[in-house]
Amino acid sequence: MMDPSTTTAGSTGSRIVRASVLIGVAHLIFKMLGIPQWMAMTRLIEPGTLEIVYIVAFESCIFSLFLIGEEVIGPAFLPVFMKELSDGGENSAWRFANAMLTIQLVVLGVVVSVLYLIPGPIIGLVTAWDDSRGADNFALAERSLSLLAPALICFSAGSTTYMILNGYKRFFCAALGDAAWKFCVLVFVAVGVGILGFGTKALIAGIVIGSVAKLLTHVVGMPDKIRNFRISTHWNSPALRAMFLLMLPLIGGIVFARVRDVFTNVWVLSHIDTEGLMTANAVGRKLVESIVWLVPYTISIAIFPYFCDLAARNDSEQFGRLLSSSVRMLLSLFIPLAFACAVVAQPVTTILFLSDKFDMTMVAWASASMACYVFVLPGQAIEQLLIQAFFAQRRMVAIVVLGVLFSSMSMGICYVGIVLYGARGATALAVIALSVAVRRILKATAMIIVLRKNVPCFPPMETLSFLLRTTLTGVGAALLSYVLMALFESHVSSSSVRLILLLKLAVGGVGALAAFLILIRILHVTEPFEMLHWCLDRIRKKRSGA
Repeated sequence: MMDPSTTTAGSTGSRIVRASVLIGVAHLIFKMLGIPQWMAMTRLIEPGTLEIVYIVAFESCIFSLFLIGEEVIGPAFLPVFMKELSDGGENSAWRFANAMLTIQLVVLGVVVSVLYLIPGPIIGLVTAWDDSRGADNFALAERSLSLLAPALICFSAGSTTYMILNGYKRFFCAALGDAAWKFCVLVFVAVGVGILGFGTKALIAGIVIGSVAKLLTHVVGMPDKIRNFRISTHWNSPALRAMFLLMLPLIGGIVFARVRDVFTNVWVLSHIDTEGLMTANAVGRKLVESIVWLVPYTISIAIFPYFCDLAARNDSEQFGRLLSSSVRMLLSLFIPLAFACAVVAQPVTTILFLSDKFDMTMVAWASASMACYVFVLPGQAIEQLLIQAFFAQRRMVAIVVLGVLFSSMSMGICYVGIVLYGARGATALAVIALSVAVRRILKATAMIIVLRKNVPCFPPMETLSFLLRTTLTGVGAALLSYVLMALFESHVSSSSVRLILLLKLAVGGVGALAAFLILIRILHVTEPFEMLHWCLDRIRKKRSGA
């Protein structure tokens, strides 16, 4: 993803591409399982029950706590682990890792005990329910949280083993752990709920066992390294202190980010006495997140170690070129993709999720949510890489301040639109999704402005010209797709609705692709062709043994 004109750039770029492919394959498996998992859950579990057990108890409590640990530990752990590995060798790196893992397990034991024994106050924090308002929902959420609590141990320990694997450049097994837990949930829901009729107990068992599967996948991925693990109480090492110093500026911002997600996806929606809105919001969001995980996220994980290397060498010129070229290549695809996905949101949601339990009203809510969420794609594509750039330079405070600022703005939009002004149904979901899109775009812009003070990247006029041309390409592709899809008769029998929608998607997709290819030529958006030619060149060299 760098300028191939230099040997160093070409070598680094090829390593990043190879790493991205490995991570991408693992995340492709992960997301290929994620969509069927949600299809199974929405078909086999009532929307109201699903949102209480999975969205409230699991995602908003267990998974949010896991993400806090992952997003605090990961950026601070990996740079220190790699430095210890480089300076002191494997023994030094594992002394640090063992001390960190021991502290982590002690903290997890305390947190899981609290979740198991007194789940009520936690549910009261993340929702507007209590013993009088939404009492049945509150009781089910309490029981579910207690049963799900043990999963946090393996999920959180897996975040540290994930970083250890990345430190050894073993990206595939690290990312495959996420696919392992998704697979367990899918199997337990399909068999336990669909065939054996165990209900939500099967879903809960799938999540807990899936967390174990994730950690075991990481262990299998480093059989020659895991023997180094042992319980350690050497908590006064300089490496551990260095990691904690890196973590301190992150903690407040990351906790706030998780509070923001719970606030926007659960708390504000729990004020609306309409069953299924949380599920519809989750479906629209998950479809978009699948795209983010497959490309920008995988590249950001692969590129992080190389950012760390360049930052350690104080090579700001190479750092800026790597960052600028990577972001432009992503945006040349993701800005047009956002417009095209907005047009096809309704047929995609209908094809995937329409069922007896997920009816046309739910489909309408979810498709409206997805059509708005897709405009998160460009901002998040930028943000994934920019965050890694900030972390590599150890500029933790700046990223935290920007995160809190724009998260507060997003929460304010949701509170005013839904709680104060009473937005309901699809309108409420649109308020949530668009608040996220606006937050991502503004935050990414602010991050670039801050980063440019130290790194020569994103020349202003050149970047603005690129963004304008790419946006026009996206609008043109979406318009042609919409016109072609509108040619199909919308009033069809229920037996043929999926076939008609598949034909519409095929025609609309081909039209959007054709318009995209023509417009990037006319408007001189060269990045997609450069990326394609560079990849083909690398393949040819690989085959020829060069």
